[in-house]
Amino acid sequence: MRLPQPLSVTRLLDRRDIVLPNSNSPDGVLQVRAPSERDAVESARHSLRQLATYAVMILADGATLALAMGLAFTVCGLGTGFDPVMMYWLSAGVMFASFVMLGLYPGIGITPAVEIRQTTMVVSVVMSAFAAATLLHARDPWALLHVAVVWMTLLVSMPVSRGMARWLLAKTSWWGAPTVIFGAGETGVSIYESLRDNPTWGLRPIGIVDDSIRSEAASQGYLGRTSEVPDLVREFGVTWCVVAMPDRPREEILKLVDDYAGMIPHTLVVPDLAGLPSLWTGATDCGGFPGLRLKERLLMPLPRISKRVVDIALTLAVIVMCAPLMVLLAVVVKLTSRGPVFYAQQRLGLHGKPFKAWKFRTMVPNADAILEEYLQKHEELREEWERDHKLKKDPRVTLVGRFLRKTSLDELPQVWNVLTGEMSLVGPRPIVQAEVDRYGDCFGLYLRVRPGITGLWQVSGRNNTTYEERVQLDGYYVRNWSPWLDFCILLSTIRVVLLREGAF
Repeated sequence: MRLPQPLSVTRLLDRRDIVLPNSNSPDGVLQVRAPSERDAVESARHSLRQLATYAVMILADGATLALAMGLAFTVCGLGTGFDPVMMYWLSAGVMFASFVMLGLYPGIGITPAVEIRQTTMVVSVVMSAFAAATLLHARDPWALLHVAVVWMTLLVSMPVSRGMARWLLAKTSWWGAPTVIFGAGETGVSIYESLRDNPTWGLRPIGIVDDSIRSEAASQGYLGRTSEVPDLVREFGVTWCVVAMPDRPREEILKLVDDYAGMIPHTLVVPDLAGLPSLWTGATDCGGFPGLRLKERLLMPLPRISKRVVDIALTLAVIVMCAPLMVLLAVVVKLTSRGPVFYAQQRLGLHGKPFKAWKFRTMVPNADAILEEYLQKHEELREEWERDHKLKKDPRVTLVGRFLRKTSLDELPQVWNVLTGEMSLVGPRPIVQAEVDRYGDCFGLYLRVRPGITGLWQVSGRNNTTYEERVQLDGYYVRNWSPWLDFCILLSTIRVVLLREGAF
């Protein structure tokens, strides 16, 4: 498979006099061969693919803006005393230009939470300016409704449309930035596998290079030595690289960046800082040395207040919309099996405070005895139960209960826990006392936030993941928490519930 080659690499190869340092060659330099006619053809093809990548994302945003405008005209009509079309065109131009400056076109290497934050900020600034201009021009407060409809529609639909565009583009063979990973150690292999399994990020790993050849790397995307990087740049049009050698000396990494990573437009250096926040970490200069600025958002009052306000507002909306459904489910549960409608289990919440988490009952009475009897008859399943505290075919679950669990409707009563402040809409799943030891060093992180109805674990595979992976996801969420990450998880939850991913 041949992947896109950028113009910057083409210009580099067009310079016939370039020599690059190479400690592996006899004379200490690496001669770059002159470009052939085939190189020129491939360069043109790669450039067209890059333009197509930009075009698809721009079309997705343009379609979203057209949808928002159409909805506003449908709701408000043209009777507000002003013609906003020209202002919409002007606002769209400013919005798209801002997206370009923020790297949202083509949006390679940007995580969904960061993308949501950037699009929300740009849309809010542009539409607030639009609202002020509308009020001054039309002198009609009713005209603001037109702007408000467009504004709110963009805030909700733009992350969805961009996510769908990324999902569709990731299925093609031409989209994405060819990426080389430097480092065949545990960190490099882990990054290679993560990028390979998440193509919507736009970084498509072509393989790993490392001069310290290791046998275990051969089956994990190992390509060869670092001296082969120029050939990879020429053949695949590599535009990104990740230097994942946290165990190597600083001098070795600096030389590697100067000799080879400097040929590639975008370089990510992964330092030995495992366990620190990664999502909102910013680079800064500190007395001439590169530094990382960390923000502990859990200690900031405004983000915490905004999370609580959003929890209450969305929960009240869910209760209003789902009240008839909850009454219907309560009746069905009561009529189809003996026992109470609701089930409450004591869980650990913020700062370790115990609380009762409510659910629709999905199990038969005397469930614990039935489980023990079942495990005695099926000893081969005891290991699965002790490992995950779940069984794919749980004998305790009723027929209606299976449906409720599969659709996650059994957790609807937990909106009461959210209103009382015991839980949040988004957070780690609440655990019982018996699970504390399994969290290990991450238990302290778990205690810093309210547990959630949904969370990163639920949208990352849920029951298809191991318990260890669940703990790691909870730790990542707490370290990198922000309202933007919550919004990203809420949007992903809709997809997971509709597709019933990882539920049983």
